[in-house]
This record gives sequence, structure tokens and C-alpha cells, in this order.
Amino acid sequence: MATTTVKKGQPGSRAWFRDSFVLHKLHSLSGVFPIGFFMIQHLLANSYSLRGEKEFNTVVSVFGYLPFVAVMEWVLIFIPLLFHSIYGFFITAEMRANVGVYQYSRNWLYLLQRISGIVAFLYIGYHTYSTWGIKKMYELAGGDRAHEMGFRSISYDAMLWRFEDPLYVAIYVLGISMSAFHLANGLFNFGIRWGITIGATAQKVSGLLWSGVGIALLLIGVGTALNFHIKSKNFENTGRSVRAQYATLDALVNSEDAPASPLPGSKPESTGTGLSPGMEAPMGGAPGMPMGGQR
Repeated sequence: MATTTVKKGQPGSRAWFRDSFVLHKLHSLSGVFPIGFFMIQHLLANSYSLRGEKEFNTVVSVFGYLPFVAVMEWVLIFIPLLFHSIYGFFITAEMRANVGVYQYSRNWLYLLQRISGIVAFLYIGYHTYSTWGIKKMYELAGGDRAHEMGFRSISYDAMLWRFEDPLYVAIYVLGISMSAFHLANGLFNFGIRWGITIGATAQKVSGLLWSGVGIALLLIGVGTALNFHIKSKNFENTGRSVRAQYATLDALVNSEDAPASPLPGSKPESTGTGLSPGMEAPMGGAPGMPMGGQR
């Protein structure tokens, strides 16, 4: 009886660390959760900038005060991302797209998935350094003001400063475009690999669904970038750009006018009446009660 020899890296082998069956499953799963989930959450959080400075800074501050945030960053973001990227490079090194032989859309999507993955990896590295990395450097050098300095480096004003640069906007749009495509096509492949979308009709519906998700994420990302860029030209309604006021990001972070980080859930400062600032007890009654005790 004829037998088939399964080579290293080829689907079908039973060896855990030599076979793509197990690692492909984990690679596909990590692309959906936590990486894909984080990307969607991250873009939606950034979109609060469309509402205004206060809303964006509140979101940034809340995530900064999550308990065990450093542990979550590594366990839910960095480690899965490194695994997904490194194994993805192994897949890319052994790929055979055959686009020159078979002009099928699946062949082109397979090739574009590899290319978009490489571009997305490079962009994520740059984006992580320019935001999270710089934030950590300010926190390390900030002393007693570590958290405040870190917050200022990624605050609404700081993002305006970054996005005033057209090159930064172009890099962001390219990175988000590649990431959105990579996630959308990856979600489509996930349904097939995990046996969720088997038939042709199911795959067609899945393709339309995830294409819509990819386009929506792209629009959110591009809209956020353009909003930051436009607002940066009229900083605080002064008619001047943010870089005209702050030549460097360091100047913005160290400015006395820069916003301080709000403390989510912090106790309001006492006014001597037991009430929050701006509230006063009505005469002749308990705080918050109408006169005469009537409800």
C-alpha cells in the first residue's frame, strides 16, 4: 500500500513543533483573539478623539489605570503578537502562492495576506515605539510625576502633535490599511480552518461579512487620522498649529499648560461641606434635599 511522507512544516504531521497542523491552528486563533480583538478595541478607543479632547483623554486615562496593566500588555498583546508574527514569517518563507500559474482570487489573497502581514508587523513595531515606547521612557524618567508624564506623551494634544506631520499620517493610513485587510482576510480563513464555514454559500457570506468589517475598521482608522491632522492645524482654536506652539513632543509634555492625567474613580476634593465641588446644600435642608424635607 502506498504511503505519503509528510515533510517538515507540511500539514498532516503529528509532531507538535514540526507540524503546521497544531501551530497553524494556534496561529489562526491568536490572530482572532487576542490580536484581532485588541485591534478592534484599539481603533474604537482611538475614535473617541472624534468626540473631542476630554473624551479621548478619559479613555486613555482609564486604560492606563487598569489593574495589572503591564501583565495584560504582555500576556494579551505582546506575547501573542510575537508568536503570530514569528510563525507567520515561517509560513511566508515556505509559501507558494502560484499567482503566475493559477489566476485564482484565492491565490492572490494568499499572497496579499503574507505581504500585508509583513507591512503590518513593521508598522506595529513603529507604532508601538512611537506611542507605548515613548510613554514608558517618560514614565521611567518622570520620578514622582511618572504617570502624569506618561499620560501627557499619548494625550490628545500629543496625538495632534504626531498627526500634524503628513508623513506620520501616511504611515498610519498604510499601516491601518494593511492591518485591516490582514485581519479581515484572516477572519475569513479562520472560519474555513476551524470548520465553521464549510460550504460555498457559507464562505461567500463569510467573505462579504468580513470584508465589511475590514472596510469599517479602515474607515474608522482613516477618519481618526484625518481628524487629528485637521485639528492639529488650529490648536485650541488659536489659528496656529500645535507644532508652531510646541516645536518638540518633549516641549509639549513638559509644558505647564499640558493636561494632567485625571484619576478614574478618584475621590472628589473636599469643599468642607462633604459635597463635590460646585454643589451646595440648600438652606434649611439636608444636602440634595428640597427645603421642608419634601421629596
